[in-house]
Amino acid sequence: MGAAVKAGTATIPGFEVDTGELRQFVFGPRPTRTFFRVLLWSLLSLAFFHHLLVPIQIIGSSMSPTYASGQLNLVNRWSYAGRMPTRGDVIAVRADGELLLKRIVAVPGETVAIVRGEIEVDGKPLADEFSSRKVPWEMESVTLSANEFFVIGDNRPASVFCKVRKTDILGKTVF
Repeated sequence: MGAAVKAGTATIPGFEVDTGELRQFVFGPRPTRTFFRVLLWSLLSLAFFHHLLVPIQIIGSSMSPTYASGQLNLVNRWSYAGRMPTRGDVIAVRADGELLLKRIVAVPGETVAIVRGEIEVDGKPLADEFSSRKVPWEMESVTLSANEFFVIGDNRPASVFCKVRKTDILGKTVF
């Protein structure tokens, strides 16, 4: 026959545990209070990671060597709440239903072109410390209107480029 167990105890091989003590250890002396604390922290965490820092995973090589495929990063959604993005910022942007990680190379009011593989901003070659590789295509000059930015990946030959509106920018990468 099975082992006899006293009311209020649980038998774990080698141990006899009072279920009241176990419950108090897990839930604390006030289980209702513990439940509401866990609920509050869960809601705060959800709000924090949905509205402030959004985790994203890098997929592809368009931003290498700066960011590797598979790497996890955080995007600060409030980074541009009171200011405009600047050249050199790495941003998460919505384009064609996808979330892309790109670098801003031209800001509103500037004219950008790709001539003989070099990115030119306002007729001058871009002083680009992020990529020494040339772009394998040409692009006629385009003047960016207010709230438009020109973005491209750091791995120029394997990247797409595009104009994006400020409203399409999700935020700036944290690291």
